[in-house]
Amino acid sequence: MLLPQRGDPNNSQLALPPWLRRLGAALDYVAMVLLGLAIAVLALIFCLMNIEIIARSLFGLSTQLSDEYGGYGFAVVICTGLMYAHRSDALLNVDFGLAIMPVRLRVLANGLASLGSLLATGFAAYAGYSLWSFSWMFDSTSAFTSETPLWLPQVVIPIGFGLLSLSFLEEFMRRIWSGRGSY
Repeated sequence: MLLPQRGDPNNSQLALPPWLRRLGAALDYVAMVLLGLAIAVLALIFCLMNIEIIARSLFGLSTQLSDEYGGYGFAVVICTGLMYAHRSDALLNVDFGLAIMPVRLRVLANGLASLGSLLATGFAAYAGYSLWSFSWMFDSTSAFTSETPLWLPQVVIPIGFGLLSLSFLEEFMRRIWSGRGSY
């Protein structure tokens, strides 16, 4: 489990309604699947870069694809890894004042932080969807020799940020429901 163990009797997760615990478990599962995808894409980038290096070194040739598809791959790695990073508490947190705050103020501060993060990632998902839909509508292609339809690599942006938004929504509900401000 990415989040604190749900079976721990000292854990506030037990006070949550079953549907919210199931949602958290489902999001943990999705985050793990996305992490597996990110690892696989990273391995493919590694192979692509090594093929390019070998082709240039030994044969003086270029695949003409490594820069373009390496960049697309890194975008996939980032967008598929964000949800795992959030669920495993690996994103940057600024919490220097939380320890000295009263519990109610901490609940409010963490709730507002989760809500602000939800709004920011929701906007990023919307902007990514707008970008993707324009590329789809106008059949935009890359400027590289491959002329890759841009909607293909861009589809990971609204999906990745949309799932991250859902994760922040679940965090917001969990923080407010538990009334403890942290978990």
